[in-house]
Amino acid sequence: MTSILVAMITVLLLSVGVVGLVLVGIEGRGKRRAPKIARRITRAAQHLNGDGQPPARFVKLIESTLHR
Repeated sequence: MTSILVAMITVLLLSVGVVGLVLVGIEGRGKRRAPKIARRITRAAQHLNGDGQPPARFVKLIESTLHR
């Protein structure tokens, strides 16, 4: 019973996160209220869609790992 409750809460939190990501990140709502959060969520949404550019540190890390 407890595992079902924990799983359901996890699913609900995940769905709320996805809805927030879509509303703020993709549709652009809430940019006036919280511009910092909106920029970060927009960037996350772009990465999830495959449109974002990877961070320079990540690219350097991958390149250094591959060239060993």
